Amino acid sequence: MNKKVFLIGGLLVTCLLSAQSQDISLGGIDFPQPYIHAGTEFPKGNYAVVLTLKDNVPFFNVYNSEQGLLFEEMAVVKARSGSKKSAPQRVKKGLVTGQEYFRITVVKADQLLMGYFLVKK
Repeated sequence: MNKKVFLIGGLLVTCLLSAQSQDISLGGIDFPQPYIHAGTEFPKGNYAVVLTLKDNVPFFNVYNSEQGLLFEEMAVVKARSGSKKSAPQRVKKGLVTGQEYFRITVVKADQLLMGYFLVKK
């Protein structure tokens, strides 16, 4: 019985560690204007952002300066084709046309992962 518990515990730890390793820290992202998420206003400033998977669905987790999770924003995923399949991932950020949303884009070899944040008007 103890061997089974130990084996199941070891498998669980391995699964949890592999799930955590899929998190991609995007570092401090400077939000240039105040923004709104789920009816809550947040001031402009620097927020820590982590791209993570939750049930195989990508999310942008936004943290405050004390590393407290503020909210999760589901990522928009778009397939990407091209010849640079081995290119390293990169992060692009900026206001979209019309300056209604601030967008964070993670460019991977085969896909774009985008988070949109409504700018306070």
